[in-house]
Amino acid sequence: MSTHRLDVPEPHRRLDVRRRQQGLPWRQLAPRLDLSASTLSRLADGNRPDADALVSLLVWLDLDDGLNCVIKPKETDHA
Repeated sequence: MSTHRLDVPEPHRRLDVRRRQQGLPWRQLAPRLDLSASTLSRLADGNRPDADALVSLLVWLDLDDGLNCVIKPKETDHA
């Protein structure tokens, strides 16, 4: 059993602050994070994101310090 839990409202609050600072509507934020709009909607409803979505959120919010040993950029397919 985990000894910690994600405080879901806090990353959502921080996303909203940064999104507004950058003048982005929610619809434009999802593609910038490489996430679906439904992921952001679920977060707004208080649901926890999956691990990869959480990593994307932490990186975009510059909260990934100290986690770089377990976070790797997503590889892209080169066609």
